[in-house]
Amino acid sequence: MVDYPKQGEIWWASFYEDWERPSIVVSRNELNRGRLVSVVPCTSSRMQERAPYPNHVLIPVGTGELTRDTIAQTHLLQPIEVSHFELGSGHGERLAIKDLCQK
Repeated sequence: MVDYPKQGEIWWASFYEDWERPSIVVSRNELNRGRLVSVVPCTSSRMQERAPYPNHVLIPVGTGELTRDTIAQTHLLQPIEVSHFELGSGHGERLAIKDLCQK
């Protein structure tokens, strides 16, 4: 059985030009079995500058095994192909995240 990304999970995703970062899956589970998945990319750079913005959501270190505080950049919501959740080299590793959508 194939393991598809599920809503609320954080997956390492590969974007254009090998731009890799954790991304939160926001599309509905029944849609995630297709070719595209809607994600919100995350970043840990320029935290002090980005944290106050209303379209940025702080995800504290340790959530989903993240190794540092991270900002979900909701204004960058985008579809990416499921194939960009690659296996090996840390890619495609599903990071357990609980109740992020309820916080």
